[in-house]
Amino acid sequence: MALGAMLVAGSAAAVEVNQGGKGDLLIAPMFMVKNGWQSELKVINTSVTDSAVAKVVFHAPGRSDEVLDFLIFLSPGDVWTGSVVENANGTVGVKSDDASSITVANAGACPDSQGVSGFNPEQAQFTMPVSMGYVNVFQSRMMRGLPVQPDGTVNKADILKAYSAACVANTPIEDADTDNVLTGSVTMSNPLNGNQLTLGMTALADYNNRTYLSVGGLTAFATNIADASKQQVEDALWARDFAVPYNVSAGNMSFATITFPTKETFNLSLNSQYSAFFPAINDRERDIGTAVPVGYDIRDEEEHKVGTVGCSFSPCTPNETVSLPREFNIVQFIAGEGDSNAGVVYTKGFNKGWANIAIATDVSDTRSNANYNNFGQQGVPALATYIHWDMTGGSLQGTWQYAAKTYRPAAN
Repeated sequence: MALGAMLVAGSAAAVEVNQGGKGDLLIAPMFMVKNGWQSELKVINTSVTDSAVAKVVFHAPGRSDEVLDFLIFLSPGDVWTGSVVENANGTVGVKSDDASSITVANAGACPDSQGVSGFNPEQAQFTMPVSMGYVNVFQSRMMRGLPVQPDGTVNKADILKAYSAACVANTPIEDADTDNVLTGSVTMSNPLNGNQLTLGMTALADYNNRTYLSVGGLTAFATNIADASKQQVEDALWARDFAVPYNVSAGNMSFATITFPTKETFNLSLNSQYSAFFPAINDRERDIGTAVPVGYDIRDEEEHKVGTVGCSFSPCTPNETVSLPREFNIVQFIAGEGDSNAGVVYTKGFNKGWANIAIATDVSDTRSNANYNNFGQQGVPALATYIHWDMTGGSLQGTWQYAAKTYRPAAN
């Protein structure tokens, strides 16, 4: 990118990760289903005066293929709930009896003005046989001034009708039509053993969608019309050196997850500023993209270091042995000796400690926000979390949290 363009990049938008947890774009870095597991998603409209329409998009783990999408219609103060479940025939779909879930077809480029309440998982079904992935929730626009029912609520059918009419009329979506009022969470649970994990979604503020999102139409960072470009979303996420504690002593288990929500291998990572590592490989059959180089510095709790697994020095050569080949990656820490790979890292003689996950970095060349950005910083557009299963009182108790990281946005 030319220096002049770099200096002005980002001046038209102000997208940022909102540490307060509210925004107009949400990312759930992981969902999981099958083998007894199901994942419940919640999206909350924290505005108590206005309704919101949002599009929920499920992505496959390997290349970010869109496997399911739908609209939800949130009245003021509303909570939408939907569950990713396994159907009797082994397929995966989304079940929701929530009134905000309206099955609606498109009338041309816009959603129809009427629909059927609820999502049937045998109809709202994934188009690929995946059991893990990640979810994006895009606010399409707020709907204001709708009639209030005697019980103080807004009818969901009225939200759909007003949204459809605005879309058909091609009413412009302006800055004042998108509010940073959405927040959400994902809960993975297994009724077979009582295990449960909950994580808040990452919220980005001021993404400012500018198009009427509809069912069935691809909604990707590279192609969606919004004030914030894909590169600016990446700059907002830009971070490095993710710190993950582990405990792999007897009966305990530790995992790390790394999600690249903007990698979008399915469209060759179009418009990504992390292009040095996105992608040279686009393997639909194996559902993988280019393996992003990564190193794991393994330490115990007494400052000792077992060494680095994977890449130690830059530039790193991508490979699939100890790298991150997918958009959503899950890595298990295992005690003892062994050959680490893309899904397993051995901690050798250490049972407790922490690992620095050093994903290959690039320099951000785009400003997400003129006064709060990562321009010029080394980093990567990734979300990392860790999951611990600790043996307590004879049963496993789970913890799911975002990994600490080096993240220094400023007026760069």
